[in-house]
Amino acid sequence: MKFKANKLSKLLISDCLQFFIAYWPGPLGFKMRTSYYRRKLKHLGKNVIIDTGVFFQNPGFIAIGDNCWIDKNVVLMAGLDNSEREKIIKKNEKYPGNPGEIYVGNGVHIGIGGIFSGISSGIYISNYCGFSADCKVYSFTSHYRSESNPSDRTFCFGPMVEHNRQCIVEGPVYLEENVGVALNSVILPGVTIGKNSFISINTVIHKSVQSNSICKGDPGNVVRMRFINK
Repeated sequence: MKFKANKLSKLLISDCLQFFIAYWPGPLGFKMRTSYYRRKLKHLGKNVIIDTGVFFQNPGFIAIGDNCWIDKNVVLMAGLDNSEREKIIKKNEKYPGNPGEIYVGNGVHIGIGGIFSGISSGIYISNYCGFSADCKVYSFTSHYRSESNPSDRTFCFGPMVEHNRQCIVEGPVYLEENVGVALNSVILPGVTIGKNSFISINTVIHKSVQSNSICKGDPGNVVRMRFINK
């Protein structure tokens, strides 16, 4: 009984510490989070702002470069998935990162409320990319039915049922340099977005986008070039 009480006390202290670090406001909060996550993350560069409410799942699989801002209430989820759930694999030959890792390059801003799931396959964000508020990037997500047996009505959408009743879509996501992603856009597994491209508001990216494109809609389609040649 005493052992259980000590274990519970340590867990309570650890959880309270993480809560205060995550939500402490102002310059002191920024310094606390920088110091704390420098020991937890795979890499944390110079001049990085980790704002209030940011959550890292498996921080040892997450690397952040120099001069980045991870804005309020951003969620970064990484790590490997060794489950036996049915999986739909979307390959991405251009992906330069490691499985299950999230890599954030230099000069990147991830806006308020962003959700980035790099579980299993990984997300690689090159230098000078920017994300507006509420953007989502998924290299790993639930599928609505079984791919091998589409008539099987025992399959559910979500993680709270047995693994043999789930189907997952996964594939690495790669953003090349200077990609902009506007408010509330979604990038789905297996996608590469080419250098200097821009994803418009509320766009859903199902397939790869060539360089210097402006993409909009659901599904996202290229509508014109971003930068005009003289």
